[in-house]
Amino acid sequence: MSDTMVSEDNAPLRKLFRPVIKALRTAYIQGTTVVKLMPSERAIQLYYKYRKKSYDLQWSMDPGYRKGLKNLVDLVIEQGDMVLDVGCGTGSATIVAADKAKEVVGIDLSPDMIELAIEKVNKKRIENTCLFATSVEGYCPELPFDKVISSFMIPHVKPHFRPAIYSCMFNFLKPGGTVGLFGSRGEVCDVYETRKEIEENLTRAGFTNIELHDVYDIYRIAVARKPL
Repeated sequence: MSDTMVSEDNAPLRKLFRPVIKALRTAYIQGTTVVKLMPSERAIQLYYKYRKKSYDLQWSMDPGYRKGLKNLVDLVIEQGDMVLDVGCGTGSATIVAADKAKEVVGIDLSPDMIELAIEKVNKKRIENTCLFATSVEGYCPELPFDKVISSFMIPHVKPHFRPAIYSCMFNFLKPGGTVGLFGSRGEVCDVYETRKEIEENLTRAGFTNIELHDVYDIYRIAVARKPL
């Protein structure tokens, strides 16, 4: 059940259901600890081969997730931006960003998730996106981007590899470009980063002007800049 399923005129009911929604949201996020069991990129690809049909369904039940994606785009992307969506999955953030950006490129390790993303983009007749199945380290753009976004990708990266992934994002950007990250909090589920960890990893990669925004009970948006 979502907040939007309760009448706006019935504040007591909304207040009553809010803890239930939060508990369900937290239970789902804590379930993502399953990624600890994936020893390799191939294991991740196989996992999402069978998860791709249920992935969007689970997220669609949480209004906080949808609002979080919109907040990410509002905070980071401006009209005319060239945007890279790292770990784009089924293209949820890519599609939201495409409504505002000049062009959005989405990359993901899973060919099955990219296949579903392409289906969604084609169904919506979105023409300013390109989607590729590739690893972050293996992607070589022809030109740097104005903005890089990523949502719920970092749990799939082992902690000791995360600074390298952020370094890739740093290198994908133009000088003065911005990275925006949407995910959960390491204080809620340990496959995500705590405030301290994400600040340290972004700083190590070269980013400055780091801002963290805690939203919707358990979610967090991080925004940082590549110096000029």
